[in-house]
Amino acid sequence: MAGWLAMASIAHAAPTAHEPSAGDLATARSALVEGVAMRDKGDLPGALARLTTAWDLVQTPVTGFELGKTHLLQGRILQAHELFKKVVRMPPALEESSRSATAREESARVAAEIEPRIPSLRLKLTLPEGATAIVKLDDEIIAMADTVTPRAVDPGKHELVAKAGDGPEEHVVVVVAEGETKTVELAPQWVIPKPPPKDSAAQVVVVRQTNSLVFIGFSVATAGLVLSSFSALMAVNAADRAKARCGNDYCPDHVRTGEISEMNSWVVATVAGGITALVFAGIGIASLSKPVDQKVMAIVSPTKGGAMAGFEGRF
Repeated sequence: MAGWLAMASIAHAAPTAHEPSAGDLATARSALVEGVAMRDKGDLPGALARLTTAWDLVQTPVTGFELGKTHLLQGRILQAHELFKKVVRMPPALEESSRSATAREESARVAAEIEPRIPSLRLKLTLPEGATAIVKLDDEIIAMADTVTPRAVDPGKHELVAKAGDGPEEHVVVVVAEGETKTVELAPQWVIPKPPPKDSAAQVVVVRQTNSLVFIGFSVATAGLVLSSFSALMAVNAADRAKARCGNDYCPDHVRTGEISEMNSWVVATVAGGITALVFAGIGIASLSKPVDQKVMAIVSPTKGGAMAGFEGRF
């Protein structure tokens, strides 16, 4: 019976913005069958978990009604009432089954029956003029009205926490029965909040950097040294060739013009390279003692996490 009920309800799911996939439909159908079976055996927590899964995957009148019944059996009257009302508001499918129509009718009937059983709290907040507070009901922040704020709740115990500015938290535990309306007075101590620290503070930081002339000087000096060494080697080779082609007492003009002139040119290049290396090496050495000061804007922000606190910065 439960399996047929699931197939009929899931197959006629109301259209949604996100159409369920074949996998969603199969999983929801299985979860609905399992949830109803578990509830019939008395396993209400397990039934609630499986029926919630079915409802989250594919929302149908039958699934919503069965989930609402399970909430009602666990004493969650407010939760059950909201589910029943949602089922009633669901638009009928084009080919809706009789099971879905019955679930919608039953949801409307049960919602009307249990509505008077829903308890409520009347939250009254008292503060000095101009003061503000944050109020939480069971860890949920409540939007408070100026005087009294009504709040529907499930039967049972509830905890209220109120905090005004930097004052201490006020904790109030209240227990309400079905159909009961209870007024809760809240008057947390107001302490003017401290002004929030600035997120960041900008500072001008002077950063000392190596003078660019250091790199230029040593780079050119290295190139001059390489040129001087190469030129000296070529001058020696040219001198050896001239010596080999000249006699002991006489050197022909063509040898003097060719080899000796080449040797002299390389000697000049050697001297020039050496002078260049010395001059620019001196520039590099002198610039080492003259770093460049550069102003940088630094942003420093306080940070804290866990038991640690400190600062972080960026340039």
